[in-house]
Amino acid sequence: MNDRQHVGKLIQNLRNIAKLSQEELSDGICSKEELDLYETGAKAIQGDILYKISKRLGVSMNYFFEVGELTPNDYSKEIKETIRYYIRKRNYEMVLHVVNKEKENPMFQDPFHAQFFLWHEAICDYYIHHSFPTALEKLERAISFTRTSEHFYSEKEIAILNSIAIIYEEEGDLKKAFSAYMEALQHITLLPKLKDPFVKIRILYGLSKALCEMERYEKSIKYGRLGLELCVKHETLYLLGELHYQVGESLYKIGKSEEGLSCLQKSIHIFEIEENERFVSLVEQEIQLLQADFK
Repeated sequence: MNDRQHVGKLIQNLRNIAKLSQEELSDGICSKEELDLYETGAKAIQGDILYKISKRLGVSMNYFFEVGELTPNDYSKEIKETIRYYIRKRNYEMVLHVVNKEKENPMFQDPFHAQFFLWHEAICDYYIHHSFPTALEKLERAISFTRTSEHFYSEKEIAILNSIAIIYEEEGDLKKAFSAYMEALQHITLLPKLKDPFVKIRILYGLSKALCEMERYEKSIKYGRLGLELCVKHETLYLLGELHYQVGESLYKIGKSEEGLSCLQKSIHIFEIEENERFVSLVEQEIQLLQADFK
């Protein structure tokens, strides 16, 4: 498949997911006949046409190429990666510092950058200022920046929806958290490709955790193991320790203590590799509590 066919196939897949006809997608942009030629790869698509189509489909134009979604600019990519690094480290003060420093930068004023910064500002509102209503409003507004169809979420919108699920879970509203996680999972399976496999891993981990808290242990194990499979497939330690912990806890709860202990010990080994002493200590304490409860 050449580049023209690759881009055309992605346009067609996204259009079908969004439940748009060729007439609806092409309206005001190009003719239906031209769109058909673009989708089949019979004609090269001009940059201005691709930009308008990408906006209508709710994705960045760079979605169609092997570059970062926000911009091909190295500085932009570095800022994004820095923010996500501090999110993984749960250092929300540093996240907010970088967001406040960069969000007014003229090069970051397009909707995709504004969405990214508002998303992470909302996370900081919740974890630093403990403001659930403000965080939820900002997350919903961030999704609306690029949302163009009620039938379709872009990958970035799904990641933001996952953040909504997380804060519902943090608030103890497990029913709404589970609903948001499932919606995110359903939409991510519709995407023709994933640029960031970590998004799906995060959703599966969140589902496993929420289901365990809801005492639906078999389902918790199911989604946790799906997350573990993705980690192995993509050769990543990302959430690998947390997923082993979650599966181990649920296995313990259904009486499979030996299998559960094995998973919990694996999580300790992974956290040791990551030099995450805090999580090592937390899992060791949890093992003691579980063993005491099930004696």
